[in-house]
Amino acid sequence: MITFFRNIFSSKIGLFFTMCFVALIAIAFASADVTGTGAFGGVTGSGTAAKVGESTLTTSELSQSVNNAFRAEQRQNTSLDLKTYIEGGGFEGILDRLINSFAIAAFGNKYGMTAGKRLVDSEIASIPSFQGADGQFSEENFRRALQQQGIKEQQLRDDFTRNLLADQLLTVAGFGTYVPQKLVTPYASLLLEARQGQVAIVPSAAFVTNTKPADAALAAFYSKNSSRYTIPERRSISYALFSKDRFNETIKPTEKEIEGKYNLDKAKYAASENRNINQVILPTQAAAKALADKVNGGMTIAAAADSVGLSVAELGSVSKSALAGTASQAVADAVFAAPSGSVSVPAQSSLGWHIAKINDVQKVPAQSLEQVRAQIVAELSLKKIDQALAELTVTMEDEFAAGASLVDIANAEALKIESTPMLLANGQNPEDPNYRPIPEMQRILPVAFSLEEDSDPQVVEIIPGQQYAIVDVGEITPAAPPPLKSIEQIVTRDYILEEGSKKAKVIADQIAKQIGGGATLSKAVADAKVKLPAIESVRSTRADLARQSQQGQVPPPLTLMFSMAEGTAKTLKAPQNQGWFVVYLDNIDKGDASSRQDLLSATRGQFKQVFGNEYTEQFINAMKADVGVKKNDDALTALKNQLVGRN
Repeated sequence: MITFFRNIFSSKIGLFFTMCFVALIAIAFASADVTGTGAFGGVTGSGTAAKVGESTLTTSELSQSVNNAFRAEQRQNTSLDLKTYIEGGGFEGILDRLINSFAIAAFGNKYGMTAGKRLVDSEIASIPSFQGADGQFSEENFRRALQQQGIKEQQLRDDFTRNLLADQLLTVAGFGTYVPQKLVTPYASLLLEARQGQVAIVPSAAFVTNTKPADAALAAFYSKNSSRYTIPERRSISYALFSKDRFNETIKPTEKEIEGKYNLDKAKYAASENRNINQVILPTQAAAKALADKVNGGMTIAAAADSVGLSVAELGSVSKSALAGTASQAVADAVFAAPSGSVSVPAQSSLGWHIAKINDVQKVPAQSLEQVRAQIVAELSLKKIDQALAELTVTMEDEFAAGASLVDIANAEALKIESTPMLLANGQNPEDPNYRPIPEMQRILPVAFSLEEDSDPQVVEIIPGQQYAIVDVGEITPAAPPPLKSIEQIVTRDYILEEGSKKAKVIADQIAKQIGGGATLSKAVADAKVKLPAIESVRSTRADLARQSQQGQVPPPLTLMFSMAEGTAKTLKAPQNQGWFVVYLDNIDKGDASSRQDLLSATRGQFKQVFGNEYTEQFINAMKADVGVKKNDDALTALKNQLVGRN
């Protein structure tokens, strides 16, 4: 709610999570595929990026954090490249947030705050990438993920420690903020404000001619707007799929293993007896005996229990060991000593005195080795295949690290190598709109696009514990605009529209100027001597604007109308050079929220969040001043240049 307030009051640093904790780990592990290599670009060695208190933020840590954050952003925007991300403020944003994180930890340590090892361990164990197929922490997955990301365990622990300290310190910073009513009411009233106006459109198409643009003019336009046509980085990917099915015919348990498993589980296959029982628990032995006598006298156990204000528990079919575990050995002995159809003698557990009606007795005969052989073979085969698959993936990773190629491993393991055409990071082929990647590519693509040109091939988990792929990158085509000739028709269309947009702007400015001189919008449009679409009337409230904004459906002229003075006209360029809008604001109806407690309460809540963010930001600034922060500007400039490929 009240989306427009966010633009008015958005903090430079933002909410808590963007204030302090970046993501050497959070981005690299908690939300990401960790089967790729560490970085797109980096530094050799590890110089000092900044000194924060007694701690040092290294250029290596900063480089790694920038790359991790970029990878996370690229998953949402596949056309994004590292240079654009950094030049758009990504480098400075990550640096500021890391310094904040280090400063918070330094401040906490200075004044005796800690995050214990057990707490850090629990945070690490909660990361899905560190868990096995059973959902529990896996030391093997943990070590592999660290190695693949190029992160040391202590580095990870330090990162989590800083985050936990930030949790302790920042949670209370913005708590209990007070917002005066005199501030709340005017802004709440803004949501009830209504505006009415008119919109005229001067389309570029009204000025389009059929004259073919000169080659020089088209080339100049293309050069100036080349970024508009840039094709994102593309890669050809070589891969070979394999699954646990490859071992189905080759891995079988030996006779000795089968016999050993049978003997180990002999109790499981021994003769057994289950009993279907209904049970009642009473407070004393005497009460239990009296109830048993009623049942033995012909009353049903349910009726007997009901007569003393109790109910029957229908346990169904249970074994003696199971009953002993849930009640007591004495209860189990009594129940399994009673004949079918009878009532057991009272026996005690920690819950009271039990009697049970024996509804049925099922005797399960012993099972010989031959009877359960197929079951044991299947169980042992599955375990041995899982182990073989895990060993194979580890061996492949070791051989890749030792210099083996994708072809070497594929030949050794009889795997078929497939190759893709040049693909974008989202799997699309710009040269073939009908191309559809295989489903497994959803897991392969993020890894393939995280590899550098000289990176080792990678083992990628497709279906946990079931299917894998070995992956290597072939050709890499950097992001670049295509040759003009290949898209000349599209560029010509855009050029003609832009030229038409320039002429449309002249007319739109004339209309706005006439309105400023006292003419009506309809009169000014008529005087333009150009056939234009009909004028549209528009009316909306700020609350409507906020709702539409949340859905991403606000027409640009409507947004402009809420920033204008009453009785004025303004021009606005339409998207994609489609023309120009002329927006005229007729009337403003002021809102009054003084009696709208729901709106006042919601607005106060928004302000509390804004004020809380501001208090938190100021607290972080105070912590940085307390511990001291010194940036190494030369090292930061060198690192930034290296990441974007500048010398």
